[in-house]
Amino acid sequence: MNVLFKGIDLLTMTSEGFLHNVNVAVADGKIAYVGKGMPTGLLTQKVVSGQDKLLMPGLVNAHTHLPMVAMRGYAGDMNLQKWLFDMIFPVEAKWDEECIEIATKLAICESLASGTTSVSDMYFFLEGMARAVSDSGIRANLSRGLSLSEGEDAEEKVADALDFIKRYDNTEDGRLKADLGVHAEYTSSPELWRAVADAYAREPHCIQIHLSETESEHEACKQKYGATPTALLDSYGLITADTLCAHGVYLEEGDMDILAARGASVAHCPMSNLKLGSGVARVPKLIGKGINLAIGTDGASSNNNTDMFAEMKIAALLQKGLCRDPEAVSAKEILSAATVGGGRAQGRDVGCIEAGRPADLVLLDTGSAEMFPALEPYSAAVYSAGPSSVIMTMVDGNVLYEKGEFKSLDREKLKAEFKTKVIPKLYL
Repeated sequence: MNVLFKGIDLLTMTSEGFLHNVNVAVADGKIAYVGKGMPTGLLTQKVVSGQDKLLMPGLVNAHTHLPMVAMRGYAGDMNLQKWLFDMIFPVEAKWDEECIEIATKLAICESLASGTTSVSDMYFFLEGMARAVSDSGIRANLSRGLSLSEGEDAEEKVADALDFIKRYDNTEDGRLKADLGVHAEYTSSPELWRAVADAYAREPHCIQIHLSETESEHEACKQKYGATPTALLDSYGLITADTLCAHGVYLEEGDMDILAARGASVAHCPMSNLKLGSGVARVPKLIGKGINLAIGTDGASSNNNTDMFAEMKIAALLQKGLCRDPEAVSAKEILSAATVGGGRAQGRDVGCIEAGRPADLVLLDTGSAEMFPALEPYSAAVYSAGPSSVIMTMVDGNVLYEKGEFKSLDREKLKAEFKTKVIPKLYL
């Protein structure tokens, strides 16, 4: 759809910064024009008034497990090891592809309604997730979170992941990317690391990894292997410019130096880390080291929602409180992490608004009760905005959510299917 946003305030997330009262044209899935004048030769199908509105790039949820929306509110108030091994893994053992597809679509509805246009997800039954991505119109990087237990064959597991990559990578006009993935150091072994590294060397793809999420896993790795998880995985060739490391709560100075030298990204997930009592990543230090920072919600079971606005706010406020310094991290830096940083971590040309870029956009109502008056736009987007502020979410120029209506998914039908097809399989 060709759309003209007329006389609108704009957070470009480029060197242009904030632009007041400009026109933004979308044509053929791309940003066609940004400026004070009017675009010529554009057949406009929809005109959106910019009065009391703020246009910004779509948010990139750089680490999530969308199907875990099925476990929202389940297994609360416990640490990661107990939560994961005693509660989550037993439920996940009951999953099937139909459950995954339904739960993923519900999570995508929630994501679109809160301004997320692209996600990086690590899970399983990825064919069901791929159908959800296809039907919904969202952008996604999907990876199998490979683990390796005693007696399992590493090459066979990686071959299965590569088969998915072969069939799905860069499909849906590039909206769907298929990544490599290692669940974590503590759920795998050198055989798997070598196999994934070999696959990457043959044909590079993004690599998603949970890294140093808790102190116990971090210290256990040092005791077992004589190296931190970062140093260990780097020695196997898994820390690269295409690696997206989730959490990084207990990264040491040397770990950060490795990540910076390799050009790897870190997805900061403050809400999940807080709920599980895992700790807080040292965000100012990561930024200071020049590491590409992204933001993620993690799964809805360890967060309870996929709201990136809430994630941004707490990411900023946490550092100010912990450092006892209101300048420890700025709203602009956090918004950049949730847009530009996320796009870079995914290997995508998204996260900012300029001519030629994909039209992944979020329209906010600055006249709403929680945003008015929006005196400083970066602050308004990070500290004031929330899902109720989102008027429109657009991916590749397609309006997927507008004023409470989902354009590509039937949420009421999905809720009914969840009650009849998912709950009985997982919990009854």
